[in-house]
Amino acid sequence: MAVSMSVTAAFIANASAQSYPARPISIILPFPPGSGNDTVARIIGPKITEELRQPVIVDNRPGAGGVLAADAASRAAPDGHTLFLPSSSVAINMHSARAKYDLIRDFAAVSVVGTLPFVLVVHASLPVGTIKELIALAKRRPKELNYASSGMGGTGHLLGELLRTSTGIEITHVPYKGSGAASTELISGQVHMLFTNLSSMAPHVKSGRLKALGVSGSQRSSVLPNVPAMAEAGYPQLDIGTWFALVAPAATPGAIVAQLNLSMVKILGMSDVREQLIRQGVQPSPTTVEEAASFLKKDVAGWGKIIKDAGITLN
Repeated sequence: MAVSMSVTAAFIANASAQSYPARPISIILPFPPGSGNDTVARIIGPKITEELRQPVIVDNRPGAGGVLAADAASRAAPDGHTLFLPSSSVAINMHSARAKYDLIRDFAAVSVVGTLPFVLVVHASLPVGTIKELIALAKRRPKELNYASSGMGGTGHLLGELLRTSTGIEITHVPYKGSGAASTELISGQVHMLFTNLSSMAPHVKSGRLKALGVSGSQRSSVLPNVPAMAEAGYPQLDIGTWFALVAPAATPGAIVAQLNLSMVKILGMSDVREQLIRQGVQPSPTTVEEAASFLKKDVAGWGKIIKDAGITLN
């Protein structure tokens, strides 16, 4: 009987995959139009339409740091017609009390779409040129240095806390309402340092208003080739960037997930797509389904450890 049921289930799954997609595909986004997730979705969306011959609807559902969108996507019908495009903020906010979703349990990974390097920048007036010198200065002047972030519980906040806890320095967190405000205050010299995405800070580094001490990633960035990677600088624990991935509800048939993965790998290899993503500071990073699942699991665990070690409570 069990064998018969398993054969029937496999037959149904295969049949659904052969007829997929049968209607338009919706991609739920955790942030509003103009956000990084939105930009990425609008680059890959038309290509998904070309590949699967169904319209793609970008469904922005901002609110609660991505929690509302993730909760909704996790409850969607697992038939491949509703997908979710999370980023690292969704992995972080999974650890908040208000989150009902689990990015690993409630979703089937399709592929990583791209990664966005982070950079540690300091105001030009700070007398340091490397991370090692920054840490030495902070130890000589405990509690005198501060770091800005886009808000409590954001990536910049957590990376600042990781710097603090992993090196034993005493620095003060100064949260702002958004990355724009944090960047403006750093450039004007009101705060000392900031972890943020590389593409937005590169012009200010090149102009001399800011100094870049390290970038995330396995190697130096072509955007700022004179700035060492975190591991190269001697601080591999700071090698954390943000990312974008495509996932489906957990019970989506494996054949459909595999079909979506093949499409994404093809799309992310297209020269025009790669050029558009790179222009936005995103490095195209297609993966297998298994690689994507492993990547997300590691990222969720990593943010969880940072939150726990720093004693942060996400509201």
